Amino acid sequence: MGFHGAGIAAAFTLDLLLGEPPERWHPVCWMGRAVDLSERLALGPDGDRGRQRLTGTVTAVVLPVGTWWLTRTALRWLPRRLSGMVELALLAGALAGRSLYDGARSVEDGLARGTDEGRRRVGDMVGRDTEGLGEADVVRAAIESVAENANDGVVAPLFYGLVGGAPLALAYKMVNTMDSMIGYRSRRYHRFGWAAARLDDAAGFIPARLTAAAAAAVSPVAGGSARGALTVWRRDAAGHASPNAGVCEAAFAGALGVRLGGENFYAGVGKQGPALGEGLPVPERDDIGRAALLMYAAAALTAAVGLLVRSIATGKGER
Repeated sequence: MGFHGAGIAAAFTLDLLLGEPPERWHPVCWMGRAVDLSERLALGPDGDRGRQRLTGTVTAVVLPVGTWWLTRTALRWLPRRLSGMVELALLAGALAGRSLYDGARSVEDGLARGTDEGRRRVGDMVGRDTEGLGEADVVRAAIESVAENANDGVVAPLFYGLVGGAPLALAYKMVNTMDSMIGYRSRRYHRFGWAAARLDDAAGFIPARLTAAAAAAVSPVAGGSARGALTVWRRDAAGHASPNAGVCEAAFAGALGVRLGGENFYAGVGKQGPALGEGLPVPERDDIGRAALLMYAAAALTAAVGLLVRSIATGKGER
């Protein structure tokens, strides 16, 4: 079973026009419930280190594989025409480009009404503490969220959709959902979520670098610099705690010509991150819209190149 390039393009367009489906029909919401149920069933006592590591590893393997198998089986069981429509809807549901764009512009609009409103709206995008953030920090949080989720929410699902259709795209989304829910280095999840976090790092490795490369290539669309994106990526990304988020955020910082990174607070605890784009100016409100535009342009380029490569590979395979 394959998903034609036209279907990938249609899914990207569908997300662009309509955004994400309602929560009750959203595949990622179903995944969240599955992760929550698995956590309640599998997470052992805090002191049982061996059991937590083992059950966390089993969970990290079973949920994505199960997602892939169930989706693949359901699509094969459906009539061919209906299967194509369902796969299109599922793949579009795996993409978060429109919601990410709308969220970023909402923060920009909120800041126009005042810093308090900007803080409230950026709180819907990020996991860090937002109380007391100044306008520059609200802007930075929004841009960093756009940069990281350009990969997690758009390019990576497109990449896996091109490789293996909706089943593989949804399996990736399950990996990413697990990481966002249990992949923290907290006392509760340090051992149980270890495998989920490592699997997310591995699954996002190639797409993150495609995201960064595409952002550099299309940076003039957002009034940016390809050279700046490549320079900051090469110089600063390795200092980030995440091997994938650091690449994307560094490339966006250089492409937009702004400084990202620094200290963030989570549940009142400060975590110092590296400066991404040292020496560049702090971002301003208008840079949020530029970041959102850069995200969409990078995703579109990645999809176009992926479709071209797929078309060439398919054509050679048919000869």
